[in-house]
Amino acid sequence: MDELEALQTIGRLIKEERLAQGLSQVQLAKQAGTAIKTVRTLESGTRRTQEINQRKLEHALGWRAGSVSEVLKGKSTFAPDMITPDDMRSSDESRQGPPRVSVPAAPVARASHLSDEELLAELTYRMMHRNRG
Repeated sequence: MDELEALQTIGRLIKEERLAQGLSQVQLAKQAGTAIKTVRTLESGTRRTQEINQRKLEHALGWRAGSVSEVLKGKSTFAPDMITPDDMRSSDESRQGPPRVSVPAAPVARASHLSDEELLAELTYRMMHRNRG
């Protein structure tokens, strides 16, 4: 799959999932903590966005971390027209409660690149590790 085909596939998947969840582009952008332009750009399938924004959208849509990157890098096991939003979800669909927030492995240099949940997780991580040593 070439890059344009991968971008168009991601755009189609984001739009399908957004509509299935009954969200507008503005609502999805707000939920993900990204700019509306990011959602529009991805849905149009014309260019990539920063990896941090891909992660934010994956989280907001309930997709597996890294699923967008897999498609963009051609690592998906499905043909582009056969990939569905369900293929982007984690295999742990049955879990209940709020989504898990992953703490970044390395300290983050700019807080502006994080969603509110990621920022809270980063601050908690730093406070816990500061008090240990």
